[in-house]
Amino acid sequence: MNVFMDIKKNLRTVARNAAFRVEFLTSGREILLYTNAIYSAMMWGWTKRIEEKEKETHIREELIK
Repeated sequence: MNVFMDIKKNLRTVARNAAFRVEFLTSGREILLYTNAIYSAMMWGWTKRIEEKEKETHIREELIK
């Protein structure tokens, strides 16, 4: 479980750094909201990728049987 928490923390840091590079954000609140949006998008993509890998693994296991 600790590895998962580290990954989430690293994703949050990446999202925050990406938000800081955007020039049109003017307040701390906007940066926070943008950070959360980027983080959510990355988590969604990460979850989708994991689901795809699990499907591939399941298909391979079925072929082996």
